[in-house]
Amino acid sequence: MSETLTATGISRRYGTSTVVKDVSLTLQPGHITALLGGSGAGKSTLLRLFAGLEPVDTGEIRLGDQLLSSPDKTVPAEKRRIGLIFQDFALFPHLTAAQNVAFGLKSMGKEAARALAAEWLERLGLTGRAEAYPHEISGGEQQRVAIARALAPSPAAILMDEPFSGLDPALRGSVRDTALAAIREAGIPALLVTHDPTEALESADCIAILQGGTLLQQGEAAEIYMNPASAAVAASLGPVSRLKAEHLPEGLAGQAVPAGTELIVRPEGVLHDENSPARAKVLASQLTGPLCRLLLQCNGQALTALVPRTTAPKAGTEIGIRLDPALTFMFQSADT
Repeated sequence: MSETLTATGISRRYGTSTVVKDVSLTLQPGHITALLGGSGAGKSTLLRLFAGLEPVDTGEIRLGDQLLSSPDKTVPAEKRRIGLIFQDFALFPHLTAAQNVAFGLKSMGKEAARALAAEWLERLGLTGRAEAYPHEISGGEQQRVAIARALAPSPAAILMDEPFSGLDPALRGSVRDTALAAIREAGIPALLVTHDPTEALESADCIAILQGGTLLQQGEAAEIYMNPASAAVAASLGPVSRLKAEHLPEGLAGQAVPAGTELIVRPEGVLHDENSPARAKVLASQLTGPLCRLLLQCNGQALTALVPRTTAPKAGTEIGIRLDPALTFMFQSADT
């Protein structure tokens, strides 16, 4: 039975700089948790602490009841039974795909290792590439080999550091879906480090938002998207518009807005409604596929809206708009 991988109050310092600050995070079996944050947020450092590649300065990390890290103890990475997948794939260039997957299975015996490697290559759609060397296969195939190699030894957990960011955009979605399906099937805790909010929302069961080494919020992906704890969390999950309460035109918010409040609105929360008394000028209308992105100006404030392509107004027109309360979040303004 798979066990949880838990960090409790862990910190990591380099000299006078604290890169990870009192973070507590639980990775549940069978769930993929996306660790989301910008450059320098401390994401990769936190992953390295889970992996045992660095010691913790405070707190502890446990796999079930087993203590992996504390200020006085660090179980080496190779003894943690935790699989690691990185952006650069790190395949052995002199080994075939099958040999790469079988590399960590030497204790099983040659024939058993070969059979298990073949099974994992089949799961990830790579049976026909088993005898190919890394330089003979595509980037997406290399990444699937790396994932098969990480999962074949039946790890207790899997940690992924930006594993899909180096792939061609046309391949990224399909490779990610195939890989994460195999990880979910394994039923183990999984951590996906990413800077891409779209990837986090599409891929993960849970999301943890890291900023400046501090964990701002964690929970189910839909819960965090619809109920962010702060303006910083809301902005971490995609573009938002910021509106000051004192500059809101009548009829825009559709709800009482206290003075000194800042409204954070997602693009899909800005609705085109000609019956609304709040008017906005369309500065630009940009095609994004099935939707159009509208750049709007309303009472001196800038907003972004996403509307169906077939009904999108043209640049230069004036339209009525209102805000969807479910996608509009109110926080105390930083200026007050």
